Amino acid sequence: MEGFILNKISFEDDGKKICYDYSVAKSFSKYFNLNNPYYSKYQINVSDIPESIAVIPLLANLMPIAWFVGFDVHINEVDETFYNALINLKEEFTKYHPNKSLKGDLVAKSLIKNTISENKSALLFSGGLDSFESYTRNYDLNPYLISIHGADIEIGDTKRWEDFKRFNKEEHIVPNDMLQYIETNVRDFYTYKIELLVDIGWWGKIQHGMALLGVLAPLSYKLNFDNILIGSSNTNEVDFGWGSSPNIDEKMKWATCNVIHDGYHLRRTNKVENVVSYVNTNNTSIKLRVCYSELRNGANCNKCAKCQRTILGIILANDNPEKFGLEVPDNFYDRIFSNFNENTTMSKGLEYEWWCLQEKVKENKPFFVIEDEGKEKELLKKFVALDLKQIINKNEEKVNKLAIKKFIIRNKFSKLYEFYKRIRYNKI
Repeated sequence: MEGFILNKISFEDDGKKICYDYSVAKSFSKYFNLNNPYYSKYQINVSDIPESIAVIPLLANLMPIAWFVGFDVHINEVDETFYNALINLKEEFTKYHPNKSLKGDLVAKSLIKNTISENKSALLFSGGLDSFESYTRNYDLNPYLISIHGADIEIGDTKRWEDFKRFNKEEHIVPNDMLQYIETNVRDFYTYKIELLVDIGWWGKIQHGMALLGVLAPLSYKLNFDNILIGSSNTNEVDFGWGSSPNIDEKMKWATCNVIHDGYHLRRTNKVENVVSYVNTNNTSIKLRVCYSELRNGANCNKCAKCQRTILGIILANDNPEKFGLEVPDNFYDRIFSNFNENTTMSKGLEYEWWCLQEKVKENKPFFVIEDEGKEKELLKKFVALDLKQIINKNEEKVNKLAIKKFIIRNKFSKLYEFYKRIRYNKI
């Protein structure tokens, strides 16, 4: 046998869980957790959907692996529109990874034309800034809000997932009857060796756009939505290989369903302003959930760099971060500056987000004062004066090599590492 063969698709748990039985050639088996085959599980019975739609969640996660590793995938049937979309997606990844020889093809016995009968909408909803901001602009569409367990929150982390669902339920602007939850082992069905195909960072660089969208296909067929929104991460001011962008997300198509990479025209600072304006104009509240740190007790840890950037964005929008589910930690501005030293390395995307905040400070508009306006003005001036190009990524090659070594050690000795984490985060 060569490559990957899908033997059978079956449905369990009263038709809510799609299970995939497959065989993998021995030469490629090191990339897969064969004792944990891929699955996707929904809140509703999806067992009556066509096989050509049911296969999409698997293929959306599998085909990038096939391209980068170089093996063919053999299946019985697939939606024709999705089959053609994969050709375009492969070309797109080739543009951003010219040093990789992307091979591997999808071999299907039948291509099936499918249609979705109603014009409804859905929004991928993480509860973070991108998804919440998209929701406030598309509120009139009354979209299904779809959250995925297994993406940002590990499937085994039931506490954080229950907290997440509780936060959704408590949101005033979120209608509970439009919430849909999906569980999928989207990050567990392959081994850590997949990460090494792109020098670690497979989820962000390659997988997450196709994976999150593809798992919606069965639900789109059952609930009849053909318009899918996914909140943007960046704008056209920065261009780099990333797994979710207009060039990736909007090429994801099946049946008569289309995807909109929403908010691409907005910087993250603009999105913060939009959310602040929406909350104040409508006299409501929103609790943003921007991080999934192990140290998080409530909605956010309030200390990591992502929390810091969001807090600073709200401050620069002249509002209190506590209104939006974030708390300003002690020595906040010192924490900001701690992100920049000779051992700092950042992706283009993260560098861009800090730059956007610098540009926002330059507008010299009123800002939320934590304690001392004069002192904080001087600290903001110091922040603007940081030359990001000169400070970060100085020792990028050295730091990245060390990160890869640490990654390999953590995964080779995963049980020991999990024990260490439990001790560190006081879970035992």
